[in-house]
Amino acid sequence: MSSDSLSVSRPDRASAVLKGLRAKSCALAIGLVTAASAVAESGAYVPYSGIIHGTEGATEVTLTVENALDATLTCEASLAHWYSQSLDQVAPGGALQVSLWHDPETGVLNLMNATDDRMPVEAIWCGAAPNFSATRGRLSLPIQKDALPFTGISYVCTMAGDAPRTTCDMATD
Repeated sequence: MSSDSLSVSRPDRASAVLKGLRAKSCALAIGLVTAASAVAESGAYVPYSGIIHGTEGATEVTLTVENALDATLTCEASLAHWYSQSLDQVAPGGALQVSLWHDPETGVLNLMNATDDRMPVEAIWCGAAPNFSATRGRLSLPIQKDALPFTGISYVCTMAGDAPRTTCDMATD
């Protein structure tokens, strides 16, 4: 046999190389999917796997915010993972009531979303509309493990004189 009969033309050689790379890429992808499955089954972190559904084991705590401003009060919750939730707007002299759920194991206060997921509350802000961002003040939330010594939290929001920020003072039920 001559050496000429064993040689492969350049286009055929390139095709063979590409075919080999495709096979290796496919095998790598299958390996990665299999490894990811094994990690998930082994108890390692899987995104969104730690979401707690429902209120079982949690205690309802009623949040009441009274508006003592001469303007409409807007309140929003800052939730874990960069979410925010508008709570409501309250006319002067009115009050807002929201159910929060306290987890005694972690001390976290949660809002429940439309699919009954617990949404951990990091902060609640209230401010005068329409300048909410410029006038908002942070409510001091009781974050503590074990049972809370109350079932309701009440705040009265005011803005004294030319004060640039809303102040919300707490009293417990």
